[in-house]
Amino acid sequence: MTIVCESRGDKRRKQDRPPQCVLCGACTWWDGVRRVCNVRKLGDRVEAAVEEVRSRARCPRQDCPRRSFTVYPEDAYPHRGFRLGVVVSAVSAVLGGERRYAVAAQHECCGDSVRRWVRWTDSLVGDVNELGRACSKLTGDGLPGAVPIERVPRACGVLHLLDRLAELLAGRGLELPEPQAPGLVRLLTYLLQRSGEVFWLTKSSPPLRAQLAVICV
Repeated sequence: MTIVCESRGDKRRKQDRPPQCVLCGACTWWDGVRRVCNVRKLGDRVEAAVEEVRSRARCPRQDCPRRSFTVYPEDAYPHRGFRLGVVVSAVSAVLGGERRYAVAAQHECCGDSVRRWVRWTDSLVGDVNELGRACSKLTGDGLPGAVPIERVPRACGVLHLLDRLAELLAGRGLELPEPQAPGLVRLLTYLLQRSGEVFWLTKSSPPLRAQLAVICV
């Protein structure tokens, strides 16, 4: 995909500076933009083929393995044509009993994509009970939430507990992005911004349970 470089004058006019490098903590500078087409959720509707301009930033340290990176807005995520909000909406609809291909049509994707998203959500957490215990430690009142986890599809339990975990962490003062977004979106975006951690759709990822201790500090 083509990187469109900006002039130095354009860079000087940008009021916001790019975030620090998440690997080495160095200050970075703007390094052009990338134009992509994205599918995003706006309220109750899905908007397809939206062209977006995503800024690129560069780390000045020669020994840093992350020399150049994309600054992702809102619930945009690396190597995803569909934003995380669309993924969560489609998975929730299927788990709620809607037919997979009807859900696919509503979300501007194919049935195979919906199937992969459900499987990806299911595999995000190595141990759902461990996720529940992480929530319990934050409340001291046992497993929070009204859904009996053992009686619902595993992916549904994952979404529910991530919603609850995000709510509890925000209540304890952790500044998670996108206050109105689902817990999955908020937590994965937070980890991406904080440490550059990406939970891939098409290849193996570190289990989210390995990150709970980091999040809950």
